[in-house]
Amino acid sequence: MLSEEELQKKWESLTFADNFIFSHVMHDENICRQVVELILGVRIGKIHYLSAQDEHKTDPDSMRIIMDVFLRDEDKIINVEMQTGHKKELPRRSRYYQSVADVSTTPSSCLYPNLPDSILIFICTFDPFDKNFPRYTFQYSCNEEPQLKLKDGSLRIFLNTATEELDNLDQKLQAFYHYIQKGEVESELTQNISRKITTLKNDSIVRRFYMTWSITMADMRHEGFEEGLEQGLEQGLEQGREQGAYQNKLETAKTMLSLGLPLDQIQLCTSLPLDVVQELAQTK
Repeated sequence: MLSEEELQKKWESLTFADNFIFSHVMHDENICRQVVELILGVRIGKIHYLSAQDEHKTDPDSMRIIMDVFLRDEDKIINVEMQTGHKKELPRRSRYYQSVADVSTTPSSCLYPNLPDSILIFICTFDPFDKNFPRYTFQYSCNEEPQLKLKDGSLRIFLNTATEELDNLDQKLQAFYHYIQKGEVESELTQNISRKITTLKNDSIVRRFYMTWSITMADMRHEGFEEGLEQGLEQGLEQGREQGAYQNKLETAKTMLSLGLPLDQIQLCTSLPLDVVQELAQTK
């Protein structure tokens, strides 16, 4: 287990590419809007956050996923993920994320023509398809007639921020890539991101939440590893993560309540449902 000093050093070294920092920074609506519009190349409407760093599943027995940034505007569902580990299953992962996003945001009364467009963006710190393209955009088309598009409203974008081949990108997007690659601040957007990260790192509540979360995750990984010796390593790790994640959120919420923080801020930091936070507040 990491010592408090080691955790502090880790906290200070976190960058925009870390999922914890990424999710919190992207909950600044101004920054989130700029990042999404920069990647899509179009303006988006008023942002409504659906959830972040929270578990999603379509039914009790389905596979859980945790989304970094999950939002919608007037006519689109947008999921933005920071991906630092080169996983071969990323294409299938993207398929599942997009399907869960659809199911979890579609009311039973919705008609098919009224389904919102669904956009999934993976910001990768590696080349996900080994073609050295700075960007990979996928939409369904007909094998027999590639010009015939399915037009089902789905779009998947994978950014390869590891590449040096950026000449065909807009200057602002190049600056965004450079910031992820090397931490270089070359634009108003990256300056805003850098300032937001500094603010987060100076926030004692957020820092305490991160350290508590890190310790709990380390414990759960260890317990999951031991249990995995009997049940299968991957299954054990997953079970350990699931058992610890929710309890950790509850304990963090209790700590924040004891400090007198607003319920909406606690809900944002922990991703617990607001009614759960309200219940904790009533019983503390």
